Amino acid sequence: MDQNDWAVINYTLPREPSRARVSLWRRLKKIGAVNIQQSMWILPLTDENLNLLNEIKSEVLQNNGKAFVMKSSVDEDGQKNIIERFNSARNEEYGELLEQCEDFFKEINKEIGRKNFTFAEIEENEEELDKLKQWYAKIVARDTFEAPLKETSKTTLLKCAEALEKFCDKVYKFTDRS
Repeated sequence: MDQNDWAVINYTLPREPSRARVSLWRRLKKIGAVNIQQSMWILPLTDENLNLLNEIKSEVLQNNGKAFVMKSSVDEDGQKNIIERFNSARNEEYGELLEQCEDFFKEINKEIGRKNFTFAEIEENEEELDKLKQWYAKIVARDTFEAPLKETSKTTLLKCAEALEKFCDKVYKFTDRS
C-alpha cells in the first residue's frame, strides 16, 4: 500500500428512514473510516478496506441511496490532513477509554474505602477491566497511524490491571482472616 492511496466512499441516502443513515454512520465509525466531507468517508487503501466499503455501498443501494467507491491519492498536504483526522478520531476514542479507566480507579478506591472485600467485587471489576481491554483492542485495530494517546491508554490499562491485582490481594487477605 502506498501511503498516499486511499479507499473512498461517497453516498447519498434519503432523509427517511433516519435509522439507515445512523446505521451506516455507526458502521463506518466501527471500521475506522474518517469523514472528510459530508457523506464522503476514507480509509487506507487495502483490499480489505475496499471490500468493506463495497459492502457499505450495497447497504446504501438497498436503502434507496446512491453510492460509489473509488481509489484515490492525495498530495503531501492532503496526506498530512487525512492522517491528522485519523489520529484525531482515534485520540477521541482513546480519550473516552481513559475516562472510563478513571472511573475504574474510582470504583476500586471506593470499594477499598468501604472495605467491601468480596469475591463478587473482584468478579465485577474483572469484567469491567475485560471490557476496557476489549475496547482498547478495537481502537488499536483502527489506529492505522499510531495516534498520540495510544501509549498513554496502554499504560493506563496496565495500571488498571495493577489496581485490580492489589484489590484482589486485599480481598484474599481479608477473607483469610475470616
